[in-house]
Amino acid sequence: MTTQDISEWPSVSVINPTYNGARTLGECLASIRNQDYPQDKIEILVVDGNSKDNTKTIAEKYGCRYTNSGDPFNPEPRRGIGLMAAKNELVAYIDQDNILPNKSWFKEMVQPFVENSEVVATQTWRYGLKPGFGLFNRYCALIGANDPVALYLGKSEKVSWLDDKWKVSPILEDHPGYILVRFNGDNLPTVGTNGFMARRKTLLLSRCDPENFFHIDVMADLVADGYDLMAMVKNEIYHDTAAKLSTLAYKRMMFFTEHSPFRANRRYLVFNAHKRKDVISVILFSLYTITLLQPLSLSIRGYLRKRDIAWFLHPLVCWSFLIAYSCSSIILYLRVMAYRISSKLAKK
Repeated sequence: MTTQDISEWPSVSVINPTYNGARTLGECLASIRNQDYPQDKIEILVVDGNSKDNTKTIAEKYGCRYTNSGDPFNPEPRRGIGLMAAKNELVAYIDQDNILPNKSWFKEMVQPFVENSEVVATQTWRYGLKPGFGLFNRYCALIGANDPVALYLGKSEKVSWLDDKWKVSPILEDHPGYILVRFNGDNLPTVGTNGFMARRKTLLLSRCDPENFFHIDVMADLVADGYDLMAMVKNEIYHDTAAKLSTLAYKRMMFFTEHSPFRANRRYLVFNAHKRKDVISVILFSLYTITLLQPLSLSIRGYLRKRDIAWFLHPLVCWSFLIAYSCSSIILYLRVMAYRISSKLAKK
């Protein structure tokens, strides 16, 4: 830890988009307020989507600035609303179902900014296994993503428990608490939330207005403009989704159809049909899933590394997401065809 007086460290605005988050929000906010970082340097903005539970009461209990955006279904515009309203030097994206695992988490995340003025953003590099987590929560933490397709594409936001090293991009410098990496259009993973900090003035250089805000797109904008130095911090964050497999697969299907390039102003594609590497990875994922051998092998290897039976959900989850994305692709294809037909008819 740097010897600089912590009273001189930057101030942080936490942006917390919520919707009916009472189940986890209290623990989330308590973990922020219990940090050994000066609390007068932390503001929390709860940007709500017209919750029907006591989200607002909980937010006020922890001294948050509460705003109701009225949009319950899409947290991304609310992330942009929070950014515009934030007052501090750094912005942290911590969702309602994120819980900080220790009191030094803020210090660990801010340290790279203090030590290197060129660092644009920091991201925690692993999901932690919180005691009491259910089977599916543990599975997502173990693979480092809520979506196994991202794992096979090499774009997971976190390091899997299969690994102890960063493999997504070359490491520029390895510090005791973090590594420095430079991202580009080919190696940028799905960073930008679930334990992410960035310099606010740099984020504002992206297309970050609420209408265009999407967390990974904002980071892709910055990388494209040369703001590409990032620190992956060697710590964890808990992600308590409490989602069932069927629910999450359905949500990913709806997410895919609503946020595809055909319907939204996307600048980053988890799967890019024009990139040979992505196409090959998706084909391999499909073959692996159908034959079951590779997913089962990964489950066994994972279990030997970290003894948790949640690894053995992997073949089932792969099948569920293969079906979900296949349905999404069919829906998108039909929408595109309908649009083209209607456009031709309109010209006649």
